[in-house]
Amino acid sequence: MAESDKVINAVMHATGESYEKVSTFTAVAHETVDECLTDDISVVAPPLVIGRLGCPVLDRLLLRLGDGQWELPESVDVTESELAETLVLPIETIARYPLIGRFGLLTRVMDRLLIEDEDAERFLSILDAWLATFGPDAEGRPTPFKVWALPNRDAFEGWLLARLDILHKLGYAVRLANEEMDGVRGQQHMFVDGRRSDLLLRFTHDCEKGAADDWLVLENKTTAVGIGALDQLALSVDWLRAESRPGAVHGMLIADGLSLEVERGLRERSFHYQSMTAIGYRRWVRMHSPLKPEASRDATTINYPQNLSVRTLAAALR
Repeated sequence: MAESDKVINAVMHATGESYEKVSTFTAVAHETVDECLTDDISVVAPPLVIGRLGCPVLDRLLLRLGDGQWELPESVDVTESELAETLVLPIETIARYPLIGRFGLLTRVMDRLLIEDEDAERFLSILDAWLATFGPDAEGRPTPFKVWALPNRDAFEGWLLARLDILHKLGYAVRLANEEMDGVRGQQHMFVDGRRSDLLLRFTHDCEKGAADDWLVLENKTTAVGIGALDQLALSVDWLRAESRPGAVHGMLIADGLSLEVERGLRERSFHYQSMTAIGYRRWVRMHSPLKPEASRDATTINYPQNLSVRTLAAALR
């Protein structure tokens, strides 16, 4: 995966750096922003400002900009307590809805590319030139940022089943259910209403997230999702509970980002959540696949967050 030649040429012209250096750095910078957004971290690195509308931290920051007496700091990469004081928000809210700025992005990209600290200023210039390509046009409309898509759900499901140790490390001691041991198919188990579950997993022993013989109903989506994904997971959990099998039934959604409504619903139902970024799939795809897949959308899919343009939003809030 790489940025377009138009973007690479613009950054090369602004910095005087080589094609190889710019193309490598900007590709990883794009992937880093993708990982943040799909892990529900708002990016505040003007002119690139992207996050979920309704996020209380991002909304408060934009309101502060709109009062005309406050300016965006050079970077939002400060401690949670400092940002809480600046935005007059509880520190718990800051922790739940994190932000990342240009210095945070730079640090992540440098770590990924094993760049030495003494070269930070040089690569900050490349980052700033790349960020500048997302500036507003003559009419004030921000340049769109496109999150690079992931392969379809079947590809992810196969990847996960070959790596259940990832879930083990996260506190889920599970295996794929099977008819011989559990009386059900672990993949595409059909409920009485005709719907099918993505995956049914069984806890093998007591652990942090469940007890031996408990069930974990897993719903997976390789896009950002809205309330429909929560409804699908809830119905699968409820139907499995109605089958009265031994063991408690837990639910987990794995998706490439989710709306605030889904986030609240997961908490209310005590369901678990992992993002494609947190579970390692998004990074694995970028490291092992040269292809640029098309998004595999369904009825639950929502759009990824869009570039918001600080100037436009600040003016709208006045």
